[in-house]
Amino acid sequence: MFFILSKVLVFLLKPITWVAGLLFLSWFSARPKRKRRYVMFALVLLLLFSNGFIFNMVISAWEPETLTADKIEKPYALGILLGGYSNLNIRPAHDRHNLSERANRFVNALELYKKGKVQKLLLTGGQGSITKRNPPEASEVVAFLETMGVPRRDIIVEDQSRNTYENAAFSKALIEEQQLQGPFLLLTSAWHMPRANACFKQVGLEVTPFAVDYLTEEWAPSPEQLILPSARTFYLWELIIKEWVGILAYRIKGYN
Repeated sequence: MFFILSKVLVFLLKPITWVAGLLFLSWFSARPKRKRRYVMFALVLLLLFSNGFIFNMVISAWEPETLTADKIEKPYALGILLGGYSNLNIRPAHDRHNLSERANRFVNALELYKKGKVQKLLLTGGQGSITKRNPPEASEVVAFLETMGVPRRDIIVEDQSRNTYENAAFSKALIEEQQLQGPFLLLTSAWHMPRANACFKQVGLEVTPFAVDYLTEEWAPSPEQLILPSARTFYLWELIIKEWVGILAYRIKGYN
């Protein structure tokens, strides 16, 4: 039930939904003063959540600084890569593996392997959709990794997990089943690392965080960046708000 609710109610966490809701209320409001107030609030939200400079300040304070590749002197036995880096809905797909906007999760993990910073990769991530139309992501990416020069013996697959907590719990179970020895490196997006790391601690698996896919950018604000709205920033806010609510829900559930 928790998994289904997390998927069904996600539309309520979209800032664009809040803006549309206020405009909807304004349209049907019979009182002119209240109508203007709804429109004003909608415009404030529109400007706030489309401003790249404001988002960059917030995300830079949220994303943690973790270990970097140049600091790894002794290779980690296993790099645990959380899913979400593939888009299995893009077509054509029969002759290629399509990556999503979270592709840096995959690319940076592959880069660490190629540089000898991790000896093996554990891919954790199954079917995250309620309808289960697509095959598990972790299983689907194996062939692609092999074409990138990673031998099958260095790829471990956990393809049953549906969320971050299950990533941690099922990865630990698989590691214990195969009697794999650490140390372990945890790879996921920087904005997602606090929740992911907490889940792995909760299940009792000791990992070293290695954040990738940072959203924070180094940039000096210009008049255009401060004033002009950005549709992409709306999407990024949606991503982070969903993450914050996810952390709260996990704490209530006892997942971290």
